[in-house]
Amino acid sequence: MTMEAIDLKPGMVIDVDGAIYTVISAVHTHAQQRRAVVRVKVKELKTGKTNEFVWRSDTRVNQVIVEEVPLVYLYADASGYHFMDVATFEQILLSPDIVGDTKFYLKENLEVTGLVHDGRILDIKVPIFIEAKVVETEPGFKGDTVQAAKKPAKLETGLTILVPLFINSGDTIRLDTRTNEYITRV
Repeated sequence: MTMEAIDLKPGMVIDVDGAIYTVISAVHTHAQQRRAVVRVKVKELKTGKTNEFVWRSDTRVNQVIVEEVPLVYLYADASGYHFMDVATFEQILLSPDIVGDTKFYLKENLEVTGLVHDGRILDIKVPIFIEAKVVETEPGFKGDTVQAAKKPAKLETGLTILVPLFINSGDTIRLDTRTNEYITRV
């Protein structure tokens, strides 16, 4: 299915010269006395590499229709990441290339969505907000700070994010998976 570049939205899957990409961001800009252009930041699903395209707003782009399949994350081992299809209870093994950076959000029994095209899983979508336990952070000392001070904290999934000073090791926090930002303490 073809569509105009101006209609692209984050999360859409497109085909450019035989490579399948997911749209990370699409920004429409219009300079004076020039044609409007769309800057599209994409991630190639096969390799995980990001790229940026600049197209005129009326450029035709091929949208790929993908099926969303509910999965549950089970565990990871040397062979890869193991998921279970919620509908068929079939176990699915995915390589680290497909999982990519979403590995930092995976916890046992986390419900995720698999994007399937031509019978194979191309990508994994995690929930926007997840809860994770802080395993390592320095004690916070409120000093001479004008703004809200933050400190690094390592989560149980291996991800390191910035958290407020009052967060301690052992606390459970909620974070935004789109921006890796702390939301609240749970």
